[in-house]
Amino acid sequence: MEKQLLAAAVETDITPPVGADFDGYSAREGTSLGVHDPLLAQLLLLKSGADQVVLISMDLLGVELDFTQRVRLGIQQAIGVPAHCTVVACSHTHSGAAGFLPALAGIRRSEDPELQSIVARKLVGAAIWARGRLQPVRLGVGKGAVEGIGRNRNNPESGPVDDEVIVLRVDDKAGTPLAVLMNYGCHPTVMGYQNLLFSADYPGAARATLRRIYPETIFMYTNGASGDVSTRFTRREQTFAEVERMGRILAGEVLKVIQSIVIQESVDLGAHVEPMELKFRSFPAAEEAKRKMERLQTKLEELKAAGASHGEIRRATTQVEGATAQVLLAKEFAGRTHSNSQVQVLRIGDLALVGLPGEPFTRTVLEIKSLSKHPCTAVVSHSNDEQGYFPDAASVAEGTYEALISPYGADVAEGVRDVALQLLRKD
Repeated sequence: MEKQLLAAAVETDITPPVGADFDGYSAREGTSLGVHDPLLAQLLLLKSGADQVVLISMDLLGVELDFTQRVRLGIQQAIGVPAHCTVVACSHTHSGAAGFLPALAGIRRSEDPELQSIVARKLVGAAIWARGRLQPVRLGVGKGAVEGIGRNRNNPESGPVDDEVIVLRVDDKAGTPLAVLMNYGCHPTVMGYQNLLFSADYPGAARATLRRIYPETIFMYTNGASGDVSTRFTRREQTFAEVERMGRILAGEVLKVIQSIVIQESVDLGAHVEPMELKFRSFPAAEEAKRKMERLQTKLEELKAAGASHGEIRRATTQVEGATAQVLLAKEFAGRTHSNSQVQVLRIGDLALVGLPGEPFTRTVLEIKSLSKHPCTAVVSHSNDEQGYFPDAASVAEGTYEALISPYGADVAEGVRDVALQLLRKD
């Protein structure tokens, strides 16, 4: 006998008071002066027989594993979903609230235990709310391709990028979408460091566009291959009008995919979590790191004097920022060997969601997708724990900003890939 599939989805506002600090840009000066669009959290609860899973998406840069464990335990105590069956994913907006991550060398951050407590309580409350709204549903998965938002930010001409958008559609019995999850990989950085208004950036604009067509549907966004992909070479300007334009591009493709999804009556649910050590790399001596920073600074000044393109100057600027941070990282991580985190797989029928605790690069994501045995595999970056960039061998060899500012070497990409594939093989 087939198990009946039940689901419910709710949305809650997690915008802090105006005056709270931002996360995302070390160059930003000043605290928030207002709210352009609210920072939101969505929660999807799925139940099939005795199996339950919870997927949470939030308009934040990231959270620490301690916060995720707190939310998981609260949901388990409140509605009985096992802790390992809840994933907490962040969009990685750079116009979101600070307070969820510790200070790190070269990055402007501050912890806010009170804000963490409020948001954690809201998420547990959302789970309780969802349990009371469970109803019979059907669901399906589809794929599309997005052009015009993300591009490799170190090699925009030929660098790898994952244009795939994966969409999960959950319908009520009448065939109306109850919830829609989109997974697409790109930094939400249309707005720059000068912006002092809270915003979900283009993912929030995409959700708002889709809600105009489906006003009763909860739309959720999760990031994918975000580590080396951004809007740097596709945005026309850093304005909220541009945020809207890019949001409509994503929404348009998601809308197209929604219409073509084949709905299934019954699906199996499952979840696995695997702890792992993320080993820190060896840092250069302080003097060597300083000399590299000075060389890159000289190169930047030469490019400016030669009238180089905005893209060339932007790449050189970020390399200087990365080299500067590396000088500080060498001091901060002295004597430390690794960080503890985890990889998670949440399975919803044909869809496998691979939760990675940081910013994977495109090659890593494409490898996981191509080697997965599941018909549809989405890598959900910034999940459960924010451990920063997971550079691949090419970026380490090139000395990109992401590789310089990361405490890890190229082996971290291979490590998270291998653990993810190990979990994907369990079902």
